[in-house]
Amino acid sequence: MDHGKADTEPGRTEGVAEERVEHEIRIDSLTRNLLDCYEELDLIYRLSRRGLSALDAQDNVAFILEEAMEIFEADAGWLMDLGTEPAFRPVAHGITCEVATAIESAVVSRLVSAGKSRLFYELKDEMGHGDDPGFGTFLCSVLKTDRSVFGALCVARKPGRPVFTAGDLKLADVLAMQAAIGLENATLHRRRMEERESIVRMQEELRLARSIQDRLLPKHMPSLEGYEVAGCTIPAQSVGGDYFDFIPMGRGQLALCLGDVSGKGMPAALLMAYLQAAIRGQTLQGVSPAECLARSNRLLFHSTDTDRFATCFYAVLDAERHTLQYANAGHDRPILVSSNGKPILLEQAGLVLGLLEESGYDNATVPLAPGEALVVYSDGIIDADNGQDVEFGKERLLDLLAGLRGAPADVLLERIVGEVGRHSGDAPQTDDMTVVVVRRKA
Repeated sequence: MDHGKADTEPGRTEGVAEERVEHEIRIDSLTRNLLDCYEELDLIYRLSRRGLSALDAQDNVAFILEEAMEIFEADAGWLMDLGTEPAFRPVAHGITCEVATAIESAVVSRLVSAGKSRLFYELKDEMGHGDDPGFGTFLCSVLKTDRSVFGALCVARKPGRPVFTAGDLKLADVLAMQAAIGLENATLHRRRMEERESIVRMQEELRLARSIQDRLLPKHMPSLEGYEVAGCTIPAQSVGGDYFDFIPMGRGQLALCLGDVSGKGMPAALLMAYLQAAIRGQTLQGVSPAECLARSNRLLFHSTDTDRFATCFYAVLDAERHTLQYANAGHDRPILVSSNGKPILLEQAGLVLGLLEESGYDNATVPLAPGEALVVYSDGIIDADNGQDVEFGKERLLDLLAGLRGAPADVLLERIVGEVGRHSGDAPQTDDMTVVVVRRKA
């Protein structure tokens, strides 16, 4: 019995020793894991204390590279950008631009494209063509978020130095993620600032355009013996494309026009100013309405883009002869409201201004009897929608005017605008609405 017991003691001792070794290995592994976790937590803590600025992407990447060089005791390190609309300028330590470019071309670019981080134990084996970059172990971590990829964080050690580990790659991913978040925040901040600046510029442009239009529109209705004159415009936006004007010519004559220029905002305001200058310039020379439109058409054609044009009704009222001579460049046909008959659409029309270099226009003359009125309007009046695809329409306007025979000019203006507003209800206004009324007193 004693001999048997003696025989088992060595085996039991060996088993205990093996258990102790395995236990020590597990403790060592746990210790390394705890140290790795501590390093990771310490890195996150330092990054959070530092606080990556949303205002300076370049400062962020420089800080990240400094941290990487220190943490990994690297001989070289750099941050590579994507090259297309980069969020930062590449930064590097311990490596030339030529070597970094060669490594990026052979190794880094494909990792960035795949969005995968990786470590290499022998970098020259990955280069091809026998190229030796002069570095051994190499680590590449992609700078990415859920929405964007910005580039890569690269660190390397020279041959003969300890290799990077999986724990190092994990830490590098933490750094890369923080760098990517900082870059994304900086990008979003820059875009917000650009959008804000764009809004400010647009608001200033609209303010200037509105100011231009306010100066172009009549401040007071003209006084002409024996006649009433009224006009208004209601822009669909802060800056509209409609324009109307009254130009005294002396000898009891008054030129009047209503135009609708293409576009909105500053381009429309500038085209409107140009149209007014052209019309007024021809009016002062005393030419006929047809000649006025023909000359204005040539001026617009040679001075504006091909996609810029305007419709325009232009007329000269002779208060002594009680006649209205007019020409029409693509504008909605005005309505002559008789004092005792049906409203009449003026038939004469021609091509819009600015579309062709040479456009012919014809003069037409209509007499104005006592109590009769001329109503000129833009297409925003008849195109006004009630939200159910039902427009106010020309027939509705004619019926309205038929019931207003003999009404003063300001009443006609008020009723037209009011009825259009009632028809539209809460539906948004989609086009400028302008009305001009000239009435011979009864």
